[in-house]
Amino acid sequence: MIDETRLYRLVGERLRKLREDFEMPEGRMTQAGLAALVNLERTSITNIEKGVQKVSLHALYGICDALQANVADVLPSPSEVEREKALPERTALEYGGRTYTAPPKALQRISAILDLDDDDTQP
Repeated sequence: MIDETRLYRLVGERLRKLREDFEMPEGRMTQAGLAALVNLERTSITNIEKGVQKVSLHALYGICDALQANVADVLPSPSEVEREKALPERTALEYGGRTYTAPPKALQRISAILDLDDDDTQP
């Protein structure tokens, strides 16, 4: 499953890098300059680069055209935006003769640090 937040953040980061690296006779391409070329507001470019605003396909093509880049170079691979699998449900952890309870994510991290097996074998 795709993590939309990660997808748009990565696309935005790649577009920002392309814009910042784009050489023009008058200097670096600004957000305002790019916005004017693709008929968007500067704030839209800002938000797209931050991954806050979802870029439409026609705008993405326009931005890539203005920056002389391929759309394929901006789009992350599916593995880069795959949603992390949920951690196994766990509410208690035994270690050193004591039982600790915490949210599942915290216990998973603690288990990894302590290098415990899934069966919670005592060290």
